[in-house]
Amino acid sequence: MTALKCLRGILVFIALFHLTAGIGLMFSVSFQKLAVASYGAALPWEARDIYFIRIIGSFAFVLGYLAAMAAVDPLKYKIVVIGFVEFFILRNINRHLYSQELYSGFGVSPLVNDLTTVFFGAQAVLLGVLLWRSSRSGDA
Repeated sequence: MTALKCLRGILVFIALFHLTAGIGLMFSVSFQKLAVASYGAALPWEARDIYFIRIIGSFAFVLGYLAAMAAVDPLKYKIVVIGFVEFFILRNINRHLYSQELYSGFGVSPLVNDLTTVFFGAQAVLLGVLLWRSSRSGDA
């Protein structure tokens, strides 16, 4: 399997995840509760929490369709791939730079924080390496 095919596969995974999460977070409080619980967080479930999670859902949805667009031709839309690498790296930096806020404000455990960091860090590395290899090999 070529680097380009692997890159497309990861982008499809990112797209499907973010499109599904985005729609669920925007339109279903039950889905919001499931997502927050799977993230290891706890919220009081006030109207403002639901509203802010809907905004996060719209952001996730946009990321999903950008990933889907990039999956069609990752070399043409490499700025989108680079954007995901940057987003995942910045997200991980913030998770640890402000970890005490994450722990005390949302009840997320250090273990869940570390596992999430590995998950998104691995995606950042894979996207970066596969984009670089695809660009060098001239895969089509």
